[in-house]
Amino acid sequence: MSQSQPLSSNIPFAAIGRPACPKCKAPMMLVSIGLEGPGVDLYTFECAICHCPLETLAAYGDPMKSKGLGRWLQGGLNSPK
Repeated sequence: MSQSQPLSSNIPFAAIGRPACPKCKAPMMLVSIGLEGPGVDLYTFECAICHCPLETLAAYGDPMKSKGLGRWLQGGLNSPK
């Protein structure tokens, strides 16, 4: 069983989509993010109106294998002298 972590204030709120509640259609709040497996997070939402829970999986890629990393490493980043 995966361990859930409370939502950190370091995550920008705009980066997380807010689904509509399946019962009352109100916007749901993200209450926790847990690790489901390698490259997959389990997002748990709860409705502020009717307290209906919703769990959804979110897959992500390895940031060290992204195309943007190569461009970033080739940029003008230099060590301090």
